[in-house]
Amino acid sequence: MKTEIISVGTELLMGFVVDTNSSKIAQELLGIGIGTYHLQTVGDNPERIRDALELASSRSDIIILSGGLGPTQDDITKEVVAEFVGDELVEDEVQLERILTEFKNRGEKPTSKAYSESLTFKNGNTLLNDVGLACGATFELEREGTTPQYFILLPGVPYEMEYMLKNGVKPYLLEKVQQNGVIDSMYLNFYAIGESKVASILDDRILSQTNPTIAMYAKPRHVMIRLTANAADLQAAQQMNQQVADEILAKLSSNFIGYGENQTIESRVVELLHQETLTLSVVEGFTGGLVMDSLTGIAGVSSVFEGGIVSRDHKTSEKQFDLTDLESESEENVVKKLAEQCAEKFQTDVGLGVSARTELDLSGQRLSGTGYIAIARKGKATKVKNIPFQTLPEYVLRGILKNEALAYLKEAVEER
Repeated sequence: MKTEIISVGTELLMGFVVDTNSSKIAQELLGIGIGTYHLQTVGDNPERIRDALELASSRSDIIILSGGLGPTQDDITKEVVAEFVGDELVEDEVQLERILTEFKNRGEKPTSKAYSESLTFKNGNTLLNDVGLACGATFELEREGTTPQYFILLPGVPYEMEYMLKNGVKPYLLEKVQQNGVIDSMYLNFYAIGESKVASILDDRILSQTNPTIAMYAKPRHVMIRLTANAADLQAAQQMNQQVADEILAKLSSNFIGYGENQTIESRVVELLHQETLTLSVVEGFTGGLVMDSLTGIAGVSSVFEGGIVSRDHKTSEKQFDLTDLESESEENVVKKLAEQCAEKFQTDVGLGVSARTELDLSGQRLSGTGYIAIARKGKATKVKNIPFQTLPEYVLRGILKNEALAYLKEAVEER
C-alpha cells in the first residue's frame, strides 16, 4: 500500500522548524513493511491543505497528516480533513476529561479553542494522547471496488507524535492492512566502510533478493543494512532475517558494530569496554570535547568512563600533565605522551589522545593538515594513527577526527 505524509505548519515552510516528523513516520512504517511514496508540506491554510488532500487522495492509500491539531486559531487540520472525507467532528469524552483535568490542575479555565483538542471523527477512531492534550484520529474512507483509504491525524509536537505513532498508529495499521502474515525488520550496522564497498561485496545477494529484502542507508563512516522478511509468524520472519544476516556478517564481520536502528560507534565502544571490563579516559585538543560528548550520551557509560580533559594548546597540556617543552616535539610524540599521561592521571586501563596540526588555506575559511590519535593501554605499547586531512571547514574536520578516533578506539579495545 502507498503511504503519503502531509506535514502541516507555516513554521515548517518558513524554516523556523525542521520537519523531523516525516522522516520518523516513514522509518517506523518501513519497519512494518509499509512504504512511503510521497511527502508534502503545507502551511496552516484551509485551501492549501485541501489541495494537498486532493493530490494525496488521487495517488495514495494511507494519508498521514502531522500538525495543526493544537489549541490555536490556525490549528485547522481536523476541520479541513473532516470536511474532505464527509464526516463531522465530535468531542471524545476521555480526551476532554484529560483536558479539563489538566486546566484544573493549572488553576486555569480552558479557552474555547482548547476544547478543540478533544475533537475526533464521529465515524472514525480516536488516538488518545497520553503525553499531551491534542488527540489524534483515524478515518476509513470507503472506495468502490478496492480497499478503504485510511486518513490518520497526528500532533505536530515530535514527542507526542512519536508516542502516538508507536502506540496507536502502528498497531492500527497492522490490524487493518497487514493481515497476510507478519513483517519483521532487522538492522545491522557497519563502521569504517563505504556504502559502495558494502554494495560491491553484497552485490549478488542484493540482486537476487526476494524475501527478505535488503536496503542500505549510508551515514558518515556508517552503513546500516535493513533486512525485512514476510512470513506466517514472527519467529519464522526473524529466522529468515537472521539467516541472511549471518551470510552478510560472514563477509563484513570486521566492520560490524551491532544490531538495531539506533546502534552507533559510540554505543559499540561502550559495550566493548563493559565486555572487557576496561576503563577509559580521554584528552582532546582539536576535537574540543566531541569524543567525550558523544560517549557520555550513552547509557551505562559512567561505569567505564572516568573522565577527560580538553586542551586546545600545548601550554595547557603541559600544565595539566606536568610536561615540558611540547612545542619542540612532533605532534605524534605529543599525542602519545598525552594519552599515556591521561591514563595515568585518571588511573584508567585505556587512555585516548586526540590532536591535530592544521593550517588555513588562502580563503581563510578552510583547514588542511593532519589529525593524530593515540591509544595507551595497560600492558601494551602505545599506538598512534595519523589521519591526513583534506582541505575542509574546521567543523567538518573535527567531526571526521572524532569518528576516526572512536573507530580506532574500537579496534584497540577489541585487540586481545
